Amino acid sequence: MFDTLFKSNGKKVKYMGMVNIRKYFEVCLGSYYNPKTEYVVLWYGKIYYYRRRKTVQVYFLNSTTKKQVVVGVSIKSILKLPIGSIWVDGICEEKYDFETLYTTLDAYNDKQQERPNLTYTNHFGISANKGDYILEPDNYPVDDIKTDSNTNLVVQTGNTKIVIPSVLFFVAHYGVSKEINKVLISYHKEEAEERLNINDNYGDLITIPDRCVIADAVFLFYLKTNSYTKKVVWNLNSRMLRNDRQYLSLMAQPYHKQEIQLKILGLKIDDQTILCTEILGMSMPQGSEIEYRIDKPNSATYGEGVEPQTLKFQPIYNTIESDEIILEAQRDANNITTAVVRHRIEQIGKIRALVKSEDLTLDEVIDTCNSKVVRLPQHEPNTFSDGEDGNANGDIGRIQVLVESGAIHPIKNNFERLLRYAQDLKVTSGYSPVVIDCVNLANDNIFIGETVHGMHIAQYDSSVEVVFVMRLSFEKHGLFYIFDCQKKGSQTSGIVIKVANEDIFIRDAIRRILSQLFRNNGRLADVSEISGFSTIKYFKHTNGESSNWVKTAIDNWLQVVN
Repeated sequence: MFDTLFKSNGKKVKYMGMVNIRKYFEVCLGSYYNPKTEYVVLWYGKIYYYRRRKTVQVYFLNSTTKKQVVVGVSIKSILKLPIGSIWVDGICEEKYDFETLYTTLDAYNDKQQERPNLTYTNHFGISANKGDYILEPDNYPVDDIKTDSNTNLVVQTGNTKIVIPSVLFFVAHYGVSKEINKVLISYHKEEAEERLNINDNYGDLITIPDRCVIADAVFLFYLKTNSYTKKVVWNLNSRMLRNDRQYLSLMAQPYHKQEIQLKILGLKIDDQTILCTEILGMSMPQGSEIEYRIDKPNSATYGEGVEPQTLKFQPIYNTIESDEIILEAQRDANNITTAVVRHRIEQIGKIRALVKSEDLTLDEVIDTCNSKVVRLPQHEPNTFSDGEDGNANGDIGRIQVLVESGAIHPIKNNFERLLRYAQDLKVTSGYSPVVIDCVNLANDNIFIGETVHGMHIAQYDSSVEVVFVMRLSFEKHGLFYIFDCQKKGSQTSGIVIKVANEDIFIRDAIRRILSQLFRNNGRLADVSEISGFSTIKYFKHTNGESSNWVKTAIDNWLQVVN
């Protein structure tokens, strides 16, 4: 069942799990453990005590026997064990690469006291009350899933529900270092506050605990100052430590009220349900700069009577159009700002660990860091506006500032935006499901997947330099081809064509369209030879945070039909 489901939704790709969990297999499976066998992660179960430590039940499929086994794994390792990852001899070098999806948790509505598109599901409660499952056990038959008492998140996107395992959301959302997760499920409120320096009598100033990282300042600031965050987090803490039970059920709600953007990998369970197998990116709450310092003041670290240096941390998080998260912190005596661009949460942890265990200076840490590190100019503006352009009061675009400083790579051109906008439709009500293929006519197989590739024609002296073609196959709306041109010094509007007979279109029309676009300044001068493929519509490259050019293109055509 799982072999068929995984293979139909993704292919095996190389993946470094960055952790060795052989000891967990040996402890839990004993002589039944075969280190040469492939064990595939299926599910995250309850949290339980093992040798006075909180451990997560991880369900694996033994690829040889096709039986499931349960292995207790440290909560700090969960992000390195995505569903579909394959473990041999305790290490992971492959995983199933499922579809990349983008989704958003709506902002919290104070009047309704909920996020409009977020609900929760609990298999144990549904089984007890004989209700309807959202993640149907027959379609995803993990052992004991009917009695699994974790409360998982459900994001409604049109007719599709995305199920996010609560354990996965908890470790990805509650802080950056996994120390915070460990503290919240291991210690009662008073001790947890002490370990996280919440009640240190320094007001809004955040003192970063010893095993945490600078980026944890965001979560710690909310936990220290925000009443909603305190209610959510300490309710979770209370449930996890109630009566010191051996097995504990987790319900992890978003700790703040702002909108949350997610980039995930999704496994399609049925026509209405997607299981989130891995969280690739998550936005953090926006706000004013957060003042922080490192470690508690003590004579061993700072000298008798010497206070630690106070620093400031301002989260500058662009939308997750890439895997990058940008951190800005003033770190040295010259007040020079360092930005660290990271692709995975654990990379920030490595930087902090190097400083602590090897007593390295910041410059020495940067020299040994594989992440991209960029020194930002000292005189950046104090306020930023969303998007690339300045807004009405003259603030400079956040993304543009980072691009100009070299901290991030820009979206190079409108072609990349078109692909991203098309990918957004995968989780947009009324448009999903959709299959996306970019086109390269130089290949024997002209469909090259979700990879931007512009096409050139050398024989014309044209103002059009490159043409990008993308194929969109909608289950509901049919087949569309989108053409977009890059001109010298400017961009044209794009073209959308509804294709009725794709074989004829590819054989007779697509090259003629390209030829016309190159010859006629990005426009179609003669549509007679392709008029049989239905109405041809144009769309503009509209600026704005909410604009989606691909959706606009499809809507333009649908309006003609309707």
